[in-house]
Amino acid sequence: MKISKILSGAMLFSVLLITVGCAKGSDSTASKDQKDSIEILNDKNQGTGKAKTFVPILEKETGLSVKFINTPDLSSYQTNIQQSLQGNDAPALFTWWTGSMLKDLVKNDLVEDLSDQWADYEAAGVSDQIKDALSVDGKVYGAPLNMIYNGVYYNKEIFNKYGIEEPQTFDEFLNVCKVLKENGETPIGIGNTWQSFCWPQALMGSLDPDLYEEWIAGKVPFTDERVKTVFYQWIDMIQKGYFSDVQQDQIKEFSGNKTAMFYHATNSLTSLNEDYGLESGKDIDMFILPAKNSADKKAIFYEVAPLLVGKNSSNKENAKKVLKGYFTQEVQQEYADKTGMAAVTNVSFNDPISKKLIDEVNDTDNYSLHLRYYEQFNPELVNFSIDEYWKIFSDPTKDQVDKSLEAIQNKWESLNK
Repeated sequence: MKISKILSGAMLFSVLLITVGCAKGSDSTASKDQKDSIEILNDKNQGTGKAKTFVPILEKETGLSVKFINTPDLSSYQTNIQQSLQGNDAPALFTWWTGSMLKDLVKNDLVEDLSDQWADYEAAGVSDQIKDALSVDGKVYGAPLNMIYNGVYYNKEIFNKYGIEEPQTFDEFLNVCKVLKENGETPIGIGNTWQSFCWPQALMGSLDPDLYEEWIAGKVPFTDERVKTVFYQWIDMIQKGYFSDVQQDQIKEFSGNKTAMFYHATNSLTSLNEDYGLESGKDIDMFILPAKNSADKKAIFYEVAPLLVGKNSSNKENAKKVLKGYFTQEVQQEYADKTGMAAVTNVSFNDPISKKLIDEVNDTDNYSLHLRYYEQFNPELVNFSIDEYWKIFSDPTKDQVDKSLEAIQNKWESLNK
């Protein structure tokens, strides 16, 4: 879930990015190589390692030659895409970010309307619950690269040591934190600088999920008393010592038994399993933070990287062909087998945590999906608010909560003038 503060809504954990190659010219002058191939550009080292095994399957489905090109520097990547979209070398297919960054491209008429293909994506297993996140003004402009779900990882050895079970209510969750603290454990790893929004987001989803949707839609100010109540709950947990100090490597400290829980996304499973040897279901597990009100559904926060088609690209028909091929069952199953992630909800997972989460996502009677906070606001406001949330974490008082939320609200209003 790690995101550079330079970007809004960056998908940190496994992102596939498909664009047309650098060949120049119109459809009539495009080379045969361009017509028969797609270059996959990304900033997340995709198309390498275990995940590359789905590429031959995608090539078979589309009849195209597929090549991955990686750009590790986020800022350079973003600048390159924005500039190339306006020229004759516009990328055919690429991943971007939802929220304001998607709206900016749509506003400047740089990406293709994919509304007529949404029914095909949905039929292939893409969840209808994420349609709004991929849309602007009622039109669909993106298709999901993958879905990354957020939840609370926990160390099963530590839980078993104190006879702790997964909490089923919010009060039980607070009691879990209390028991761990009383036994000398650090209940929760807080993470590093960009992660300050995670627990305010998670707590609002638990305490008042309807408020979360109003808040991120701009219908409720940051200074609303109900918003403050959520932050007051957070500072109460901080004051009681339920969180670690700021961490440089949240996963490493969790793996070393320095913390009992941490809030993160499913793309951290690869590191936990392969780098630290923690077996899902045996050494570690995950739960969704329970709802305060038993009548409310449990809120699952998700991240999605939209695949977009460049409107000015001479190769956009091939881009649409790649999208259809990407959502075929065989491609998605291979991707799920190798990464523990997928863009659809009808694949099976070997990893028990991924399997449990996808079952919960499909259980719409008891769980609801919510696009995470980071993608919801203007990048400048998001980064400003993250700094203010760290001020709250450093000085967990109601006075600081009130000051920080007022500062964020004033910033928001100044940006919307």
